[in-house]
Amino acid sequence: MASLMNEIKLILRTHMAYFKHHPWLLLLFIVGLSLGSALLTAIAGLNQEAKNRHQISAALIDNTVSHMVKPPIGQAFLDGALWLKLRANGYTNAQPVLRGQLQLSSGHTLYLQGVDSLMWLTQSAALSTQQHAETTEASFRFDNIIIDSNNAAKLMLDSESRQLTLQDSVIKPSFTLAVDIGVWSVTDLAYADMLLNANGQLSFIELIDLAPEQAPLVEAILGNDARLVAAQEQDFDALSEAFFFNLGALALLGYIVAAFLSFNAIKLSIAGRRNLLIQFHVLGFSQQAIFIAIAIEFIVMGFLTALLGSLAGYIIANTLLMDINSTLMGLYQLEKALTISWQWQTLLLGFLLNIVTLGLMLLTQKKVLHSHRKGLFYIVLGGVLAALSYGYFYASTEFDALLMCFLILVVFVLITPSCLQGFLSVKNPFSQPLWQWLYADSKFQLAELRIAIVAILVALGSAIGMQIMVKSFSDTLNAHLETQLNADIYLQVDDDDPALRQRLAMDTQVARVGIYMAAAGYIDKTPTRLISYGDGDSAFSHISLTSNQPVSAENFAEQGCIANEQAAIKEGYKINDRVRFVQNQHEFACRISAFAYDYGNTALSLIIQEQTLRASPFHWQVFGLSLTLAEQVSVEQITERLINVYQLDSATIAANKHFKAVANKMFNETFQVTKLLNGFILAIALLSLCISLLSLSALHVSQLAVLHSLGVDASQLQKLKLLQTTLLVFFTCAFAIPLGFALGFTLLEFVMPIAFGWTIHFNLDLPALLYTCLFMLLAAVLCAYLPIKKLTAHLQVKGP
Repeated sequence: MASLMNEIKLILRTHMAYFKHHPWLLLLFIVGLSLGSALLTAIAGLNQEAKNRHQISAALIDNTVSHMVKPPIGQAFLDGALWLKLRANGYTNAQPVLRGQLQLSSGHTLYLQGVDSLMWLTQSAALSTQQHAETTEASFRFDNIIIDSNNAAKLMLDSESRQLTLQDSVIKPSFTLAVDIGVWSVTDLAYADMLLNANGQLSFIELIDLAPEQAPLVEAILGNDARLVAAQEQDFDALSEAFFFNLGALALLGYIVAAFLSFNAIKLSIAGRRNLLIQFHVLGFSQQAIFIAIAIEFIVMGFLTALLGSLAGYIIANTLLMDINSTLMGLYQLEKALTISWQWQTLLLGFLLNIVTLGLMLLTQKKVLHSHRKGLFYIVLGGVLAALSYGYFYASTEFDALLMCFLILVVFVLITPSCLQGFLSVKNPFSQPLWQWLYADSKFQLAELRIAIVAILVALGSAIGMQIMVKSFSDTLNAHLETQLNADIYLQVDDDDPALRQRLAMDTQVARVGIYMAAAGYIDKTPTRLISYGDGDSAFSHISLTSNQPVSAENFAEQGCIANEQAAIKEGYKINDRVRFVQNQHEFACRISAFAYDYGNTALSLIIQEQTLRASPFHWQVFGLSLTLAEQVSVEQITERLINVYQLDSATIAANKHFKAVANKMFNETFQVTKLLNGFILAIALLSLCISLLSLSALHVSQLAVLHSLGVDASQLQKLKLLQTTLLVFFTCAFAIPLGFALGFTLLEFVMPIAFGWTIHFNLDLPALLYTCLFMLLAAVLCAYLPIKKLTAHLQVKGP
């Protein structure tokens, strides 16, 4: 055993010495897997935080929340007597929470959360282990508000008096500061009730570790006064699943691109150490010692790169957090902003992926694979094409759609290097010696830069495909908004005001008054909205049906309703299918008479007449009114009239142009994360090229030294090598464009409909596409210049 350990130590020391003399290989190795795991762990961390946000108790208890008692759909609060009723029936693990907002005299908003402080006193849990107070003065008091210290400056708190001055109230609550409380400041439930004038109402009740068999008993106690919802069955979880699945797929693509960096390092290091390993074997070192030493090297490298990747992923996740929160709150009904903390699970994920990747990379270096390379090429290519053909006709899930994108990448990864190699395999067409050398050297470059070229191909092709998807969605959305938002003025209203609507309808400057009202509910546990825009055909003239027919009275005849396109694509409903809309204990059955485009909405929706919705027993809400102006009446005129005559707040009035701009901005922010991830992937691909060229510098010194000795000056060598790199990258771009087209088509034809339920028409932004390719080409040339400059400078120092 001692002999084996000595052999392993000697081999490891030799390997360390090898990397010490080849620092670029070590950098290539570490940077590749670190950057790849950074992207993947960043998205995995964000996804995990999104899943965990309901498991963390709002009442600051160190237990997992399994269920929540929420108000009936359409109501903001539930009766506090329900909490007492639950406790009377033995459910002492029920914790009440009251939430609201207080306006400070400074104009800032304090988000207040009332909890049961008696529970803290009996369980000695003044603050959970993650929420220790900065000082002992943050101890809980019944008439005190605990505020996160990070919010103190933003709220402009008076640190001397330690009291809050409220608008429209003579009460001046005292406050203390603590760390990691979050956006919701904490106080006693009764004190919050007084400050918020809640009159004994609660926002929700958290149930800790409720057993599955207890759920029906709790529902029986609640009756129709509240609803029991499992922590992991929130509307947000159902709506955002596709969003995080697509982000995860994009991050996995980034990992694959970055892995090419490490693959190049593995290839070069194995080639460089092959003779060394043979010498170890000749000197009597056992195969076991050699294998264990390599395994130890890979495990250490895998852990080191995973650790660096998880730390970088934490930074990337925080960089993306603002855009992620904006998207999730705007489109996916996220109730509270995500916060990011470092997670050991991301380190484990990165480590396992790195070990698997390193193992696969080592496997590809087996001689048996190289000896049958041509046969394997055709077998793999044939299998991938067959799988693509099957997916084209039978893809039905998100995984199927994204698998098609991966298979398209595999096809181009296989054929691009082969086509380049075939192009350089023809007889040398040049007669001048320098051009002959350049042509011959390109074959050598292709063999060594194959991985970097593939990385550029995948990164650029993915960027083009994503660009096509974003452009197509943007154009489709703009066209949809032009039809959907056809009124001149939009008014935001909080309550139903028939008198205001009647006055506006009688106004000579207003041609038509529309309304937007909706009720929230479910169809087979899928979040759904029951929507109306008024009565009569004209109220629905802005709705675009997938049949290209205008909305007519027939669409609402015989209990008819119009479903959005998501109902047809994601849920599989068809014309004349009957659906049951459920809100609390009430139901509404209707017959689907048509489908309408509904871009940007991730939930299901049903459109009915206003009189039908008003006659229903549902809780519904009016969100806004739309005004179509009479001829020769300007937006400025009606805006002034609405403010002066109707006494409306200017903040509630939005012109058509402004309203569209806000809608476009919200949806464009959805793709900000995608664009950032694309930028990371492109940067990794460029880094792959640059480091690959640098790693080959030692091999090229002797070749360029011969040319330099024959009279070729440094300037000529620089131009030749830059031209060579430019042509290789240009050839790669020529393949990346059709790859991008294929990925864009797949994203629009399969991923978007299956994941989101939207039919997006293919639109190409040719100038932007060409700019992207040109930028990649110029960036690659700049990346190539550094190693070429280093080589020629080295030759000038040595002299001919």
